[in-house]
Amino acid sequence: MKTSAILSPSKANSLYWLGRYTERVYLELHLLRLCFDKMIDGDPKEYGRYLATIGGVSQYPDQASVINGLVHDYSNPVSVISSVERCNDNAVLLRDEIKSPTLGYIQMPLELLRQNAKNGIEPNVDELQTLTDWMLAFWGSIEERVYDDRVRTILKIGKLIEHIDMNVRFDYKFYRIEEAFKALGRCKAEEPRAFNDEAIDELRKMLTEEKYTEGGSEYKNRLLYLLGNAVVL
Repeated sequence: MKTSAILSPSKANSLYWLGRYTERVYLELHLLRLCFDKMIDGDPKEYGRYLATIGGVSQYPDQASVINGLVHDYSNPVSVISSVERCNDNAVLLRDEIKSPTLGYIQMPLELLRQNAKNGIEPNVDELQTLTDWMLAFWGSIEERVYDDRVRTILKIGKLIEHIDMNVRFDYKFYRIEEAFKALGRCKAEEPRAFNDEAIDELRKMLTEEKYTEGGSEYKNRLLYLLGNAVVL
């Protein structure tokens, strides 16, 4: 691989957020499938718990509008279409770095979501799976087409930060967070200037299985704050 001689701060920032938003879309789709299953099985309040956890506001009067809103509602900042729009906003600025075929794996899901929203098509499992497949194809295309070390590393930093953030919010098992944090440490060795050392050091001290298992809301909020300040691109 080669290392870029020039990567502007604005492009580095866009790479970081592209990494974050692509991972957010992928995890939102996974979590929404679980949420919709529970709602269909008779737990209509599940969407409220999902929104409260991800940081959204309950604004839908019935189950049908909930399902549509969490996927197709532009006005909802935590909907899938909003996250894909943010992916695209960053990706179009990075066409030269990520290559046009890779950009296509962002623009195809965006077009599908826009068309379904315009035509009033209710989200279904097939649509969610297609979107998931495109997110996976995006990362496969990065592996296949992007040879620049810094581009790949900064994208991965964003992906890992978002992965840890979402796993903390939704109380996933500690081992998943531990593995992602170790991978983040390897990225730090490759791109040390991208990190806030103080935040990373505090995260390292806090991220033990005992502290994570016993930690309450204050502990979790501190983790999320540190994650939000761990990168200084």
